[in-house]
Amino acid sequence: MKQAVIFILDEYADWEASYIASRLNVNPEWQMKIASLQQGVCTSIGGFRTLVDCDLDEISQENVDLFILIGGNSWNIENKKLNSLIHQLLEQNILVAAICGAVDFLARHGHLKGYKHTGNALGVWKDYQGYKNHNDFLFQQVVVDKNLITANGTAAIEFSENILKLLNFSAENEIEKEHRLFSIGYYAYVEKYGNPFA
Repeated sequence: MKQAVIFILDEYADWEASYIASRLNVNPEWQMKIASLQQGVCTSIGGFRTLVDCDLDEISQENVDLFILIGGNSWNIENKKLNSLIHQLLEQNILVAAICGAVDFLARHGHLKGYKHTGNALGVWKDYQGYKNHNDFLFQQVVVDKNLITANGTAAIEFSENILKLLNFSAENEIEKEHRLFSIGYYAYVEKYGNPFA
């Protein structure tokens, strides 16, 4: 069984996790765990209280196939264990996906070096000592480069879609259709693809 770890902090952006979590959690080939800096409960921006399954000491390159960092209001942190884990996962070609404020963390600590990427705003990173590759920033909703996926905070649907495509989760056209249902709305979807519930 493959394992996905979704990493959150207090005041995490719950909508950024919902699309990808709902797909992973119903697939019997995947086990999903919620991780944070410590055990306990994390509360989202929307007030959802989420029970943490594991902390950083329980995660390694041997027991994770996908590491997702969800954005929010608490990413202005310093944490050597988290930095070390992200570095190891990227070095071992394990898929790392970050959205919104979590990409700010990657930029600040030099994890975007050698990768094309995106984020909320390039200007936010201008004073980051660890961020040197400004020319690799792409003004797109989501950027996939090798084993790293980055997304801005308005790209939760596209973030989920691109993660699943990189994982070969199912047929690419099915992944696209499934996410179009949310991005264009039910009635536009029915007109283009037919009724998914008929």
